[in-house]
Amino acid sequence: MKLDSLVTEISGVGLEVSKKMAVLGVKTVGELIDYYPRRYDDFSDVQTVNKIRPGIVTIKAVIKSTAGRYARRGLHITEAVASDETGSVRLVWFNQPYRAPSLKSDQDYYISGEFGMSYQRLSILNPSIELVSNFPLNTARIVPVYRETKGLKSAQIRRSLKNVLPVLRDIKETLPMWLVEQERMVSRAEAIEQIHFPNSQQDLLSAKRRLGFEEVFELTLAALLNKRDNALGLTLSIPFDEKLAREFVRHLPFKLTDDQKRVIWQIYKDIQKPQPMNRLVEGDVGSGKTVVAIMIALMVLNNDFQVAFMAPTEILARQHADTIHNLLE
Repeated sequence: MKLDSLVTEISGVGLEVSKKMAVLGVKTVGELIDYYPRRYDDFSDVQTVNKIRPGIVTIKAVIKSTAGRYARRGLHITEAVASDETGSVRLVWFNQPYRAPSLKSDQDYYISGEFGMSYQRLSILNPSIELVSNFPLNTARIVPVYRETKGLKSAQIRRSLKNVLPVLRDIKETLPMWLVEQERMVSRAEAIEQIHFPNSQQDLLSAKRRLGFEEVFELTLAALLNKRDNALGLTLSIPFDEKLAREFVRHLPFKLTDDQKRVIWQIYKDIQKPQPMNRLVEGDVGSGKTVVAIMIALMVLNNDFQVAFMAPTEILARQHADTIHNLLE
């Protein structure tokens, strides 16, 4: 199995399940591995029965007895008693008739769920339950919760990810090793495994830090490569006309600030060079960014070239058009 293998190659994923995964944008093993959880439920604190209190709990216990019955209006109730060396607690599942025959007596289970009142008795309601001897996916750990779709729950996604662990663990490093070591980060493979199957909150934080660093690093590197490519390119040089600039400023109904003057002069120097310019001008609303853009456009127009002045909405575009018309009248 490889990253580009279809999800149907995963054990337990048939045609119907693959169609549901496709709704989530997951068609290959690699896309499943990159399908990160949206949140986590922490069931990692395993307690003894005598210490549990109402709320989310996890215990390690054996099943002593089970029984299933139908209540009013066809409601099926499965009840079991789980015990450890400190006491016993009642487990209750609603409309899960398959539970009773699937539970094995006198074997250790991890049991996680909401401990609260049911029919005037304290019980763990609709718990997840897994044999301790198995790799726990839904109990006794920090459990990832994924964005779901109809007919495809997080538990199925977790089982599928468990079955591709060998592929996940073989993921190649994407950052230079010197950078990984310098920043004291975990490997990419370890980070992705901990995102899906975190051993602890600290391991989860380390995984998020690694993947977050990589995302920022890629964006920064792409920007630097783009800047380098721009520097290697050739473009038109726009000569600076001091008389025109002074005439425009003289007719403005306000005085330019020192910041505006400094930015305009920096851009005027840039557009005289034979390399393309790519610049971001930042400022609060009303700080005068528009007049900066107009002064640059004016110098370009003066050299018989065209200028495209874009805005994100039609209303703003019309406002800019009015402002430009009035300032260049």
